[in-house]
Amino acid sequence: MVALGLVPAPSGASRAGPASGLAPRLYTVMPSSEADEITGPSTVEIFAPSGDDLPTTAAVEGLNPHHFAPVPGRNIALISHFSPAAFVEVFSLRKNAVVDTIPTGLGPRHLTFNRRGTVAYTANHDSDSVSALDTRSRRLIGTVPVGHEPNFVAYARTPHGPRVFVCNNGADTLTVIDARKLRVIRTIRVGEGPFDMAMTHHDRLMASANAGDNTVSFVDTKTLRVIGTTPIGGVHAPVVPQKLHPRFTPNGRWLFVGNQDASVISVIDVPRRRLRKLIPAGLGADIAFFPPRGPAKGYALVTNRYDYFVSVLRLHGDRPPTPATRIPYRLLGSHYISFDRRYRRAFVSQRPGRAFSVLDLQTLTNAVDSVPVAPGGEGAPLHQSGPDQAIFVWFRHGQARWHIEER
Repeated sequence: MVALGLVPAPSGASRAGPASGLAPRLYTVMPSSEADEITGPSTVEIFAPSGDDLPTTAAVEGLNPHHFAPVPGRNIALISHFSPAAFVEVFSLRKNAVVDTIPTGLGPRHLTFNRRGTVAYTANHDSDSVSALDTRSRRLIGTVPVGHEPNFVAYARTPHGPRVFVCNNGADTLTVIDARKLRVIRTIRVGEGPFDMAMTHHDRLMASANAGDNTVSFVDTKTLRVIGTTPIGGVHAPVVPQKLHPRFTPNGRWLFVGNQDASVISVIDVPRRRLRKLIPAGLGADIAFFPPRGPAKGYALVTNRYDYFVSVLRLHGDRPPTPATRIPYRLLGSHYISFDRRYRRAFVSQRPGRAFSVLDLQTLTNAVDSVPVAPGGEGAPLHQSGPDQAIFVWFRHGQARWHIEER
């Protein structure tokens, strides 16, 4: 038996990173993926928009950081953590420094926000709870017990009020929380090992991707009932662990599931709730991103966690998507994508390769290939710890802006 202890928040806030004005910048946290492989301290690395200059870094005082989550409507980001941390850090996007911490449960690895960004909700993986945080006062509002090993959280506006959905990876359930009263109102049985969730744009339908039995459970967010379960198909090879990230297309017609251990994209017909096709992808097919405007509107960019290219699919409305091209890069892996102001460039984190790449969305080519964020990217093992995200931020009238997916 391994006993996990809570690590308290640091007593003082770090101000190691100098202010660098309000120029556009790209943020990575290194290392911040593969929790068991993170050793030693991590830093926030702030790159110039050219993609090849590292003007400053800022210390991350907590152990095992994971996500860098800009807070809607504010000039701060929250840095989430794997265990043994029990807090999130508040990072100033103007000062480029950690300025505060907020206590949570143990291992707040993933988080989401309400629509105004005034409240954050963290999935505390190793204390079986969700914490609500006031992002203005930077205080803990309350903590709600949920199922075993909560992994992701999602905020939804439903006909009965705002709700927070929690996928309990170790309990085969979803917990539904009243976002205002912070109390559990329903526990929903889904498939085995729910890993991640997705919502349609109007929050009426939620999809739980269940990595334990390779299914998707569809949940009506009004009735809080499972209305269908769909196998995702594929030939599953135990080369990599199965982690499933579902994403609805912008019109809600199709659900893409990065079917990692099958190296395919499972395309599910949402109205009929059945598997329509499998599109070959790279090893560890991962997350689909849909630029809502700009030259790549009408395409999906799908990352491949353990391969050397991003898969590009063309969307066809009510007809199934088709493969369009691949965008290669030199160092291993792609995971998360953010976009510049006009959706002309995409910034791709390369976890095991310890790098990021900049994609030209007009030509669907690699404009800046595999910028290193740390040594060791060449010939990287599959599960080497690297940057989980690459987040592009710019400022308008003194307010930080970014284009990342809403969760």
